[in-house]
Amino acid sequence: MRSFLPGRYFPLMSLLFILAFSPACSETPKVNKESPEGRYAEAKKAIADAKFEKAISLTGEIMSKHSGSEYADRARILRIILMAGLSEGYKSMADAYLAGFEKSIKNAGQFRSTAFDYYRKQKSEVLAFYEACDYFLKNYSETTPYVLDCDFPSRDVTINRGIDDIKAGKLITPELLKVTDETELQNKVILTLCSFVGAGEDRAKARKELEGGPKNLDHSEFMVTIGRTLLDNYKLFGRQALNDPTYFGQFIQKAKESSELAQKLLKEKPNKETKERADRLKSEIDAIEKKASR
Repeated sequence: MRSFLPGRYFPLMSLLFILAFSPACSETPKVNKESPEGRYAEAKKAIADAKFEKAISLTGEIMSKHSGSEYADRARILRIILMAGLSEGYKSMADAYLAGFEKSIKNAGQFRSTAFDYYRKQKSEVLAFYEACDYFLKNYSETTPYVLDCDFPSRDVTINRGIDDIKAGKLITPELLKVTDETELQNKVILTLCSFVGAGEDRAKARKELEGGPKNLDHSEFMVTIGRTLLDNYKLFGRQALNDPTYFGQFIQKAKESSELAQKLLKEKPNKETKERADRLKSEIDAIEKKASR
């Protein structure tokens, strides 16, 4: 039987067939899970799945085992955002229990004790956050890019009814407390991520920003945000909470360093919105220092 194709086309057709079905061409190279790229991919997936404690553990591993890689720099950015969010979550839970303490008579002691348990959990995250901020301030270079590389969490901020019961002075079951705790921590991490992206509390805007791939963070905006977070957390060490004057002063000082660097950067590269935030931060720090000097 005669072929419809001229004989000279058979070598070309054979070559195309081989290339099309060759494993080397059809398969995507697998990433080594133990490599910095592989571990970072796991951290990104953990954030996408809202498994934030796991993501923190993975960022710590990347920073310690692969300190010289670009993924260590990216992990450090993720870590600072996650710790800031968890700190805010624990604070929210502690504040809720203190509000419940004011409403409850029968269980006042239990409410107060639980509030301080959450303050101590907050302290652990806050001190780690402080150390991370200290690193950024001591190693600052305008040539070092601050890259936020993660996917927006697959879940969104949800209504946390359990925390409303706590604020009203009602004891909730251990099962409901677990859900309430997890929900509040997840909510605060998501909102903190939005803040660092520069979207305020606009989750849709933050999600869209991160859909475009790795995002270069503006240095001055980043410094204002960590300064604001440091200043918000200094209250943990005041008389109404853990009453630790040592950390109280250190957090104000570190917030001031962040504020001063932000102001310096804004002189070189002005941004009206960031400047307004930086000025508010500076005014609050100045007011605290003035009050302390009296």
